[in-house]
Amino acid sequence: MKKELFTLSLLGAALLTGFSFTLAGCSKNKAAGSTPKGWHLVWNDEFNGKEIDLTKWDFQTGTGSQYGLEGWGNNELQYYRRENASVKDGNLVLEARKEAFGGCAYTSARLRTVKDDGTDLFTKTYGRIEARIKMPSGNGIWPAFWLLPATTDYGTWASSGEIDILEAKGRLPNRVYGTVHFGQAWPGNKYTGGMYKFPAGETISDYHVYSLEWEPGSLRWLVDGNLYYETQQWWSLGAGESEPYPYPAPYDKPFYILLNLALGGNYDGGVAPEDYSLPAQMLVDYVRVYDKDQPYNTDVKRPIPERDEKSFNSFETSDGKNFIFDSALLNAVTDSGASLLSNENMDVHSRQWYFLGLSDFGGSALSKAEKADGIEGRRVQIKNPGNQNYSVQLIQHLPVAKGYSYKIQFDAKASAPRKIAVKLGGDADNSWAVYSPEYYPELDSQIKHFSYFFTMENDTDPTARLEFNLGLDTNDVWLGNVSVTQEEL
Repeated sequence: MKKELFTLSLLGAALLTGFSFTLAGCSKNKAAGSTPKGWHLVWNDEFNGKEIDLTKWDFQTGTGSQYGLEGWGNNELQYYRRENASVKDGNLVLEARKEAFGGCAYTSARLRTVKDDGTDLFTKTYGRIEARIKMPSGNGIWPAFWLLPATTDYGTWASSGEIDILEAKGRLPNRVYGTVHFGQAWPGNKYTGGMYKFPAGETISDYHVYSLEWEPGSLRWLVDGNLYYETQQWWSLGAGESEPYPYPAPYDKPFYILLNLALGGNYDGGVAPEDYSLPAQMLVDYVRVYDKDQPYNTDVKRPIPERDEKSFNSFETSDGKNFIFDSALLNAVTDSGASLLSNENMDVHSRQWYFLGLSDFGGSALSKAEKADGIEGRRVQIKNPGNQNYSVQLIQHLPVAKGYSYKIQFDAKASAPRKIAVKLGGDADNSWAVYSPEYYPELDSQIKHFSYFFTMENDTDPTARLEFNLGLDTNDVWLGNVSVTQEEL
């Protein structure tokens, strides 16, 4: 469950080779002999008792405000209550109701396999994690079966990861989604995922088996045994770090399981449920976790993405390696009234620096070439810091090719301790896409050298922009020795 609307690409479903699973149609009866080939059961809940097993599950209640996530970080509309979860007829039942409580117009339920005090009821690193679920349809209904990290060893969301095994939009009952979240702490998070479309005549309102196969360096999503999305591409960069953690971080740590039925929220554009569709029930027949019969191969490396060699080999550098021209920032075209919403004031094909005080966002500043400790560079004196970090910017356009990794380096200091923000991304013609993690170096009055890596996973952009965003703080900034070079991670 995440902080923004995620638009995922459709990928065709394919049968997973060597997979064997027997399911008794769409009946409630659990299938006998249903262990997947090559796996063995290590944890499960069949929900055959009279009550929820509190040795396996704990309730999360409220609106998320206790975690600093009002609306659970997604502008959700429900208040989670214990009373909305039960076990009946061999199912875990999560029920969403039109019911005013705790300042919310709706109530529902959310369970997970850890407790608020940090006690792990069940966590797992690697394995096959699956559930047989029947879900309600209707506008604004958002059921989910997912995983979150048991620790924040790699940082806060999404540096330590999130895996959504299943999410559904009730207004689109013929499809479900699987997603993986990674990268930096929000808002530098990244995600990738796929969509599964059911065969004609089937919907989320039937029982289906939703599975994740998680091995070192591989994540695979399945519905009823059909593989529909697989990825090996992810990374994690901690706060203040200049290089990603070793692969396959963050997906080499224990995660816990969550089940919930949300209402409204950003995932489907804030659509609210309609009264006639409530109460609505999410029925979970079972949750099962398997380990492989054979040991996991932990000797894995992050795959090198397909490279656009033709474009890369045509790109011009300043010295045979550096894609930045004028690394000392001795010259910069100034436009104090520039608008972030238009490129009409700059030539995106020109390899020079642009100094912008974005009046649309309250920013204004002066800059000049100035040596510091004998090093050539540029000093920026900020008159008005504006209301965004990009209210004051230094920008140079440069080419970046898909599949290549780059190292961004620079020297910097400030008149007093402060942060700046650095990133490489696209212009308006590329929908302001962010290609690199956003980096927030901590500056002080001494010149320091900074560097960080990124891999270009987007399509090649011959006019990408390196941004030094200096807004939100009135302290002067000095920059020099800027370079962007192609490196091997």
